[in-house]
Amino acid sequence: MSFKRFRFSYKETAVTILAEDESFFETAVKAILRARNEIEVYVKLNPYFLISYEPIGCRNCRIGGIVEEMCKAARLANVGPMASVAGAIAQFAVDKMVESGAKIAVIDNGGDIAIHSDRELRIGIYPSKIALLIPPSDRIAVCTSSGKIGPSVSFGLADSATVIAENAAIADAFATALGNQIRDFGKEELENCVAEFYSKNRNYIKALLVVKDDLIAFAGKVPEILPAEFDEGLITRI
Repeated sequence: MSFKRFRFSYKETAVTILAEDESFFETAVKAILRARNEIEVYVKLNPYFLISYEPIGCRNCRIGGIVEEMCKAARLANVGPMASVAGAIAQFAVDKMVESGAKIAVIDNGGDIAIHSDRELRIGIYPSKIALLIPPSDRIAVCTSSGKIGPSVSFGLADSATVIAENAAIADAFATALGNQIRDFGKEELENCVAEFYSKNRNYIKALLVVKDDLIAFAGKVPEILPAEFDEGLITRI
């Protein structure tokens, strides 16, 4: 079964959606808007949620909702809750697509990607020239932070800091935390940083990969790494 590629943008959210047909695309859009609305309503109640760079107590949030999911990811990765927002929204929408019967449900929210797929997919790691070959997976996420491109805040210098986990909110939060640690490292320093980060957080993440200038370091069960050239038109941008 083939799939179609859709684009959707609303306010700060810009996503690429892979789905079998328009009905699943519509399911994804409704879920994205619902997730954004819950976050926006909560920010009015607790404005610190929007600006904190550290985990916070998310008082009065909806039990089982996306705000609670973001706060949980923030606590695990020791970052602010908005560090997981793109991944959390992508994961919420993919889960709704799967509940509706989708065989292919992939949402790329600005480089934070939630995946449910019955076939292999190549996921490019921008701005590097590599891709990951992701096997068929019921639920997997590939999330990337960069200190060089994109609108998200990073305190590090990585070209790309990528984390693979089951849950995209968690992968997104940990990608931010990993990216924050990357300095102007040499090869040994970079490898040690990546190995230590994985060892400390291996209960929550499956693998990680960092590209810094001409260096690559990785840890965990990294999917097959392939060389890749990118069609700039396929990149999800705000």
